[in-house]
Amino acid sequence: MKHIRISALLGATLLAVSSLASAQFGGLSGALGGGKGVTAEQIVKKYVGGTQSVMKADATMLAAFGLKEQSDKAALEAQNLTEGATKDSLQGASKMQSENSKLLEEQMKGKKVAMDDASKQRFTEGLIDLSKGVIQYVGMSKDVGSFKPSVTALGASANSALFIAQNLPSSIKAVGSTLKVAIDFAKNNNIPLPKEASDATALL
Repeated sequence: MKHIRISALLGATLLAVSSLASAQFGGLSGALGGGKGVTAEQIVKKYVGGTQSVMKADATMLAAFGLKEQSDKAALEAQNLTEGATKDSLQGASKMQSENSKLLEEQMKGKKVAMDDASKQRFTEGLIDLSKGVIQYVGMSKDVGSFKPSVTALGASANSALFIAQNLPSSIKAVGSTLKVAIDFAKNNNIPLPKEASDATALL
């Protein structure tokens, strides 16, 4: 009889532990979303594509202002950024992007600058890439909003995707601000505005 009671007690204890573990891991899985929908790799790939467009734009527009050293750095950073970028790589690119945007806005705000036709053409090309970057960033907002990594997806890609999810809103705001300043500068300096610029500003 005593043996039966001990067995029953052990059975009840194991059932309780099992239920608790299930609840804990189920809650964790629910908090992280269960892994359905867009993947971390897809998020990183799209963000890298948008960032490459923005940094290519930075390089082209900096060159239009004769800032060759900064232009070369931006071009190299864009080239080195890959689809499988780590969180550290994305942070480095984000920092450089912010520095480039600040430098460009200093060159453009409320100014009229003497540019030859070649420089104006470069600036327009930069506007196209900058607009593409804005469109790519805004376009992936829905994907980022629905990103829910599974428990087993915690790794380099998931860390990068979580960084992107946290920083995408501020990236859109910053790049959108630079685009608007660039458009005003183009208007003030008789630089042709590409269609992409209108498409991008319509999303902001």
